[in-house]
Amino acid sequence: MKKIAIIAFCFLSLHDLQAQRYGIKGQLYWSTSESSNTSQTVAYNGIPLEVFVHELTSTAEVDIVDGVITKIYTPVAERFFCKWDGSFKSKLPAGQYSVFVHYKDGFYGNLQDGAGNISPVSLGKNKSEWITITINYSNYH
Repeated sequence: MKKIAIIAFCFLSLHDLQAQRYGIKGQLYWSTSESSNTSQTVAYNGIPLEVFVHELTSTAEVDIVDGVITKIYTPVAERFFCKWDGSFKSKLPAGQYSVFVHYKDGFYGNLQDGAGNISPVSLGKNKSEWITITINYSNYH
């Protein structure tokens, strides 16, 4: 009986040592120019695209050419593919991150906070985050 109690205690202790992970969920959207004055945003539906989660990234830590991010200088924390419908989710340790989607030769992460951080999410204290990313398809025509 003592051995079972010791094994159970060790198992529970190891479980607590694992870093807690929190959810990040999101949706990709297309933005296409219908004419020179209007654009339409629709839910993404196509080939799964790769989503990159970097350490919190400001506009000073990326290269931008013609409105498209071409290089990100912060470390990658996680990368994965979205589903066919553009939805995505992942689990990460508590912290602050920036979320980007890779499309053709660039990255999209188009939301900014007041400090100039791109597509910021803050995970922790049983808090999950929802984020949307819009791919401006007209940049590639």
